[in-house]
Order: sequence, then C-alpha cells, then structure tokens
Amino acid sequence: DWLADQFMQQGWSVKYLHRLILASTAWRQSSRRDAMHDSLDPDNRFYSRQSIMRLDAELVRDRMLAVTGRLNPQKFGAPAPISEDDAGQVVIKDDETRRSLYIKVRRSQPVAMLQAFDAPVMEVNCERRPVSTVATQSLMLMNSGTILNHAAKLAERCRSEATPVPEEQLAGLPPLPAPPHEAWQYGYGTLNETTKQTESFTPLPYFTGTQWQASATLPDPELGYVLLNAAGGHPEQPGRAVIRRWVAPISGTLTVSGSLQHGSPNGDGVRARIVSDRLLPDGTGLLGEWTCFNTTTDCSVAAHHVEAGDTLDLIVDCLSNHTSDSFGWAATISLTAADGTIHTFDSAAGFHGPPEPPGLLVGQVIKAWQLAYCRYPETDELVAAMAFLAEQIGYLQIHRDHIPASLTESQQAMIDLCQVLLTSNEFLYVR
Repeated sequence: DWLADQFMQQGWSVKYLHRLILASTAWRQSSRRDAMHDSLDPDNRFYSRQSIMRLDAELVRDRMLAVTGRLNPQKFGAPAPISEDDAGQVVIKDDETRRSLYIKVRRSQPVAMLQAFDAPVMEVNCERRPVSTVATQSLMLMNSGTILNHAAKLAERCRSEATPVPEEQLAGLPPLPAPPHEAWQYGYGTLNETTKQTESFTPLPYFTGTQWQASATLPDPELGYVLLNAAGGHPEQPGRAVIRRWVAPISGTLTVSGSLQHGSPNGDGVRARIVSDRLLPDGTGLLGEWTCFNTTTDCSVAAHHVEAGDTLDLIVDCLSNHTSDSFGWAATISLTAADGTIHTFDSAAGFHGPPEPPGLLVGQVIKAWQLAYCRYPETDELVAAMAFLAEQIGYLQIHRDHIPASLTESQQAMIDLCQVLLTSNEFLYVR
C-alpha cells in the first residue's frame, strides 16, 4: 500500500518506482538464510531475505560470455543471425558474442539454449515468464556444444591470467598425479658423419605456445631459424640440425612410418635421418636417410629393437645452405611390447610445451572462482576442486584418446571444472 501511494505521489512515474525498489535495502539483501530469521519469517512474508531467482535465459548466455571475457558491448545495429547445427538444434554461432538482446527472434526457430531456460514464447504476447526446473535443462548444460565451448574459453582465460600459487602453500591440497612419461624432446645438434650417431643434442630453450625455438627473437642472433613445431620445423646452417628426440618408455620392437615434405622451389632442399643410440650390426646408429626438395618423400623404418630409455632421433639438416628449408615431417612410431601390446607415438599429436610450474593449476582454479563467482574459493571448495582435478587427470592419463590432441590432461581437466562452475546453481541463480 505504501509503495502504491508513493507511485501516485510521484506522478505515476514507473522510472521512479523502479529506482525506489532497486535501491531499497529489502531488494538488495542476500538470499543467505540464518536460524534467527528462519524462525521469525520462515515463509519470507516480511522480506527478511532476498528470494533466490534464476537468471533469465538471455542472461545465462550473457553471463557466460562475460566471464570468458568475450561479451561484445556494441549497441544497436542488425540482429545477430541464428543457424542450425549438425544435430538440427537452432544455435547462435560461436563468433557472435553480442548480448542475447540482439539475437534474431524467429517464432518457428527458437534458439535451443534459450528455449530450455524459459525464453519468452513469441507466438502470443508474453505477460510473464515461466520459471521451470526440468531435466532438459541439466541435459543441455551437460552436453551442449555451446556450453562446452564456453567452458573451454573460460579455462583458456584462466590459463592466461592466473598467478601460480607459491609451492609452500600447496601442502594442504590433494596432490596431482605425476605427469606421464614424455616421449618427445626437442632440440638441435650435430651428427657424427663417421659413426652416424648423434654427437650433440641441446634442448631448445624457448616455447612460443606453438613451437620450440632458440629465443623469443626469430631469427635468434646466434642460432638463427632453428625451430620445431607439431608439423615440422626449420634447420639452420650446416652442422646445426634440428632434432626431434623420442625416448622409449618400455622395451620392444618399433617401426617408423611417415613422410617428409619440402614445399619450396627455392634453395636445395633438406635431408632427414633417423638415428638410434643402440648400435646396428654395421657399427652405426643410422636407420634411414632421405633427401627432399620441393616434394614429398616416404620415410619408413622396419623393425628395430629398443630397450627402455633408448633414444631415437629424427634429425633434419640443410644441404649446402638453409634457404627456404621449412619442412614438414609427420612421423608415427609403433612400439610392440613383449606381451604383444602395440603403443603408438605420433609426433604431431604428441607435440607439447614445457611442463606447467607447480601451483599454476591451483592459481587457475582460484582465478576461475573469481571470474565465475566474483569471490575467492573457500578452503574446502579449493580442496574439493583439486581432488576433482586429480581424479580427472589420472583418468585422462590412462585414456589419452578421450581428449583432443591439442590439449594436455590438465588442460582438459580444467575445462571440465569450468563446465561444473558454469552449470552450478551459484552461477545460474541471483543470490
């Protein structure tokens, strides 16, 4: 009654009424409950707390865009288009990051995600939005490609913005599984032309995020264009070859398959050699040698026995000069163990950067909490999150084929955690 009286006294101004309500102490309360208020006002008839309200359908999407840092604040203009995905669902394209207010509305093509969360039905006038809690909403949050993509973007933002937690602060947290054996190493060096064995191997010290090279500067003042990436690389002048080293995790018999590519008519091409540190009957370690100039050459090695810890070097050097010596070499090593089990090591799929420093994953979890919930995690929440990550990483190390080749186990586990945060009640409800 008092509010109605104020409304009339202020000239029936809806703007004044909205401002009065939204600025009031009653409206700005938290939804947290306590024993005293529950005993005095169990049904919240006297507004002792804020009612928990789920975000409107459009705001669910907008908030996900906001926490991933991709929300486009542009105003006005043409509506954002919609389309059907492979499953026949109407979706908003991933590169369309404007607020949901600007999404095109077609009565015959409601956007699947917005429809699941009670977006207005536009066939008739929408006087009030219904609020439902149904199984399809949970299924959408678990399986929607849109949600999974938002989770991946949030994890990516956490990786770029997180600060590693000092190692001394990690004692009370569940330990993460030890990283699996890294089969591939990346460096440069020389081959002894007499013994046909690797004479020197120096690891490349700088990782750009996509390739290993000598320093942040390319060409490096001392080592030049020496680099290796997932697809191939580039050698330098004679005597400075690039070496992709494979280390045998177990004993067995291996074969190598793949092709060497050189795609420029300039220069004189490159030379590839596969060298084992286990000597052959002829006293050398050379398993194969190929040259390639502006073409593709098959590079295969027949059965060769290795023991655990043996190395196999895939060496590429220039011939007389290193002009236009960028190359591609997709190599696959198949290792058959004594029990007949075949292990496959792909040079492209197995390409990796340096190991993450201790505490970085914890820092990413803290950053995810700050972005998703606008607060730091409680101690028990941080412990639970790290236990979840430890379990996920351990599982993914055993089932490496369950994740994309471009992701590490910890990166995929972090995406899974971000999906949990984005689909939680604390994220979806206004408290």
